[in-house]
Amino acid sequence: MIIAGIFIAALVFMGLFLWFIAYSSTTDLSHDQRFKPYLNKAYIVKQPSALKRSIESSNRFSAYYIDVSSEEDFKNDPSILKKYHIGDTITFSTAKKYFSYHIGDSYYLLGKEKLDSGEIIEFEYGANFDYSPAIWESLDEFLERRKIINDFP
Repeated sequence: MIIAGIFIAALVFMGLFLWFIAYSSTTDLSHDQRFKPYLNKAYIVKQPSALKRSIESSNRFSAYYIDVSSEEDFKNDPSILKKYHIGDTITFSTAKKYFSYHIGDSYYLLGKEKLDSGEIIEFEYGANFDYSPAIWESLDEFLERRKIINDFP
C-alpha cells in the first residue's frame, strides 16, 4: 500500500513537472509602448525577404512567416508565396508575446498580406525585446537617411 502511494505521488509530481515545462501562454502587446511604434506603418524592405508557409508547427500565431535571406537563396524555393524585394513595403498590425517555461519570452510582429490568389493571410515575424528592424525602415527613416546621404558633400 505504501509503495502504491509513493508510485502515485511520483506520477503526480512528474505530471505537474511536465505540465510546468510545457506550459505556455500568449499575450497581445499591440498597446505596449515598446511595440506601438512598429505597428500600422509601412516599412521599406532593406533586405530581401520572403513570405512562406510553415511546414513545421513551430510558428506560434500563424501558418505563414517572413523569412529573411539573400536574393540568391530565394531563386528556386517553391515554398515562397511572395517575395519582398528591396524597396517594397511591409506593414505589421499586431504585436504578440509567447511565453513558455521551456523557452521563455518570444516576441512576434504580425501582419496581413493579400496573395495572388486573392486570399488574405496573416503572417508572423519573430522579434527581439528592444528591436530595431534592421531589415526594414519606416518611410520617415528612409527619407531622413536619403537626406543625410544627399546633403553629404
